[in-house]
Amino acid sequence: MIITMNAPDIYRPGIDDVIRVFYPGCIIQTGNPDTGANIKLHITVDVKQPCMQVQAQLKSAAGDSGHIEQSRLEPGANERNEARRLARLAVYRLLEQFTCGRPSPWGIMTGIRPTKVVHRLLEQGFNASEVKAKLADEFAVTPDKADLVISIALFQRHYLADGLGHSHRTGVYIGIPFCPSRCLYCSFPAYPRDKHRQWLAPFVSALLREIEAVGRALRDSPLSVSCVYIGGGTPTCLEPAQLNAVLESVNTHLRTTTTTEFTVEGGRPETLTAEITGICRAAGVDRLSINPQTMQDRTLRAIGRHHTVAEVILALERARATGFASVNMDVIAGLPGETVIDMRDTMDQIMELRPENLSLHTLAVKKASQLRWEVSKQPMPTAKETAAMMQEARHRAQMLGMLPYYMYRQKNTLGHQENIGYTLPGHECLYNIMIMEEKHTVIGVGAGAGSKFLRPDGVFVNQHNPKEPWLYIERLDKVIKKKETELAEAINKF
Repeated sequence: MIITMNAPDIYRPGIDDVIRVFYPGCIIQTGNPDTGANIKLHITVDVKQPCMQVQAQLKSAAGDSGHIEQSRLEPGANERNEARRLARLAVYRLLEQFTCGRPSPWGIMTGIRPTKVVHRLLEQGFNASEVKAKLADEFAVTPDKADLVISIALFQRHYLADGLGHSHRTGVYIGIPFCPSRCLYCSFPAYPRDKHRQWLAPFVSALLREIEAVGRALRDSPLSVSCVYIGGGTPTCLEPAQLNAVLESVNTHLRTTTTTEFTVEGGRPETLTAEITGICRAAGVDRLSINPQTMQDRTLRAIGRHHTVAEVILALERARATGFASVNMDVIAGLPGETVIDMRDTMDQIMELRPENLSLHTLAVKKASQLRWEVSKQPMPTAKETAAMMQEARHRAQMLGMLPYYMYRQKNTLGHQENIGYTLPGHECLYNIMIMEEKHTVIGVGAGAGSKFLRPDGVFVNQHNPKEPWLYIERLDKVIKKKETELAEAINKF
């Protein structure tokens, strides 16, 4: 499928995303080539303060059609952002009419954080019913998804900063980019441990240096660490002495009396030996993530995870015996070869294990994953089947007494679904809320870690550490200097 689009450049990226909701994998050309296009789109934007109109026109062998969207700019509204929204909506409604279909329940909300729109509307004084109406009318979101995202935003209000730039609370993420093996669907910077074993010791040494430097800079800043999250990769695949050294460094340099949450991602259950679990608990880790992704052994083998369902159960038993009161488990809907029946069985087994948190993901076929190149060979669930799997898991989470408390979306997910975190009341992960809602500074330490420094004017400064362990080690001095500079500026601006 080749689609030609003629639109002002500033509107193109968002319109591209909308087109690909209807035509995944299509080729989008710009301008007005004479031949070769199956569909030709022409978008015009007309702004006459305070009114705005976007007209989308379509030409194809099946005929011509068009759609117009209009809005009135409210005082203080961002004209460019409103024009972009209106352009996306006009194209969405036009293609919805042309294809006689509605492929995504999220409408034009193709971004990562739908909750940010809801928070903005709530802060403008709209109530929940008014927000739901605006999501339907202005973003083409279905009622059930509108209810979902509103409920999550309302849950989060207590945890977010009272005003932009006024919170001194910060989160720290520590990235350890090694795993026992690379999963079929993985797009994260994760390096098989045995293949890259020569980098483990030098990486840990570099990581300890960065933790100490960040801790030193934080002591001189107005920021206080509320939560620490160690992820990756699989941090628990380090040697016990290496993991212990990292945890001790966190306790020495980052944790204070204001730190209320300390999470370790033990994503691969086979790494959670009695020794590793004991080291984590002794160091004060109070939240552990054990991620089966599925409770079907055949699927675990197919996606390259070197553990069994029995090892998942054993890891959780060890966590309980060691004293962990908050355990998260990850599940993915849409894994190759799975059906709704498989999801039901997976969730039934998880219900027996009774974790405090459940992270429900939709499979995303990412460019950096091995699955991207094998997807045509895999027995992938349909969009309808994936949506049914999500509904099945959601129902089981509710049966456990869990509430949805954070969410995000990704491109190229099966069925245009979402990723949702569920929690028993009182066990919600503060870090997950902070990183998703972008109301606080979050400092990333380690390979592949990203930092978001929130300034008092509400502007974020993003920094990213090199994702390759060898480049992280090589550039460590520059990495530390950039963080020290940004934290020093925080002293002057808060």
